[in-house]
Amino acid sequence: MTTPRLFQLEDMFKFNHIVLDPLVEVYSLPFLLPKILEYPDLVLSAVAPDDRLMGFILGTRIMDSKETHFIGEGKEKIASHGHISALAVAHEYRRLGLGSGLMEIIRKLLDTFKDPYVDLFVRQKNVSAICLYETLGYVKYRWLPQYYANDHGYDMRLPLSSDVERRSLNGITRNKFYSFGNMIFNLLMLYVVGIRHIFMGDTQ
Repeated sequence: MTTPRLFQLEDMFKFNHIVLDPLVEVYSLPFLLPKILEYPDLVLSAVAPDDRLMGFILGTRIMDSKETHFIGEGKEKIASHGHISALAVAHEYRRLGLGSGLMEIIRKLLDTFKDPYVDLFVRQKNVSAICLYETLGYVKYRWLPQYYANDHGYDMRLPLSSDVERRSLNGITRNKFYSFGNMIFNLLMLYVVGIRHIFMGDTQ
């Protein structure tokens, strides 16, 4: 088992065999670089003895200037939370616990910032990833219709140590009702479009 290390910029030249996997989201350099440079301690790589990239995780923190909370003595702190922007493991190194290990390291690092929770977005069709996240304690906080170009998504959350009362999961029941309504609406729209196509045929 390899020991993860901090991500190095030259690791970007080792991406291809990972990012070309259909289950891995492909991100552009303008998306990746600012996040890597802003919180380099939250970006990790796992490298094989032959220097082949086995996997990587891109963690970051998101500040919400609209929310603040008190940290004692009347001092306010801008609310923030951890976020997993990307997790990818090469196909030949899956089911070895590498992804779980990377996620656990990031969780511990985010705990040091005293953020209430960490979240991530995942495709609805990526059942194996959803199962992994659920075994790590993440829950489906809300459904994201058409979040991806060809798929719906989920916003999944994991309360961190500072959120003893799990307030970061407040509203999850309301979100489930809202998500259920959205799912029904999407199914009805598909049904209506299908019926219209049957009766009207191809107009082209």
